Amino acid sequence: MNKEYIRVVNLSENLDYLEEVSKWIWKEWSEIHGASLGDVVYRSRHSICKSSIPQMYIALYDKEVIGVVSLWNNDLTARQDLTPWMATLFVKEEYRGLGIGTILQEKSIEVAKSLNYDYLYLITDHVGYYERTGWEFLEQAPLGDGRMTHVYQYNLKN
Repeated sequence: MNKEYIRVVNLSENLDYLEEVSKWIWKEWSEIHGASLGDVVYRSRHSICKSSIPQMYIALYDKEVIGVVSLWNNDLTARQDLTPWMATLFVKEEYRGLGIGTILQEKSIEVAKSLNYDYLYLITDHVGYYERTGWEFLEQAPLGDGRMTHVYQYNLKN
């Protein structure tokens, strides 16, 4: 795969992919959040701003959508004081390990910087992955169901 042919675009400009990326998000995280596919499609449809948050971006290889990432105002009830959040980073299985996740992270960082935020946050259980791309562990925080998650921040001022 030649990365030169990967384009990252705002989902608002490519609504034909809304259902497909919503299904990915639903399959990946519905067990955790208990949302129906209809809920996720609805949320996705209302997370596609162009000049403010929330936003969603997709990675396209030719005309195939291969990844998605979102910027949300909040992704953790316990930390309403932190904003914005990078969320729903997902790459189709056959494209993993090729740097697509990093490309999507870079787009999130670029957009958050352009909106004049100082930090970008995320929650994850993937310890070791985000540290390689400049994210710093901030704390463990409760998800609200008795489980804990890792909170990371990215310094946008650098």
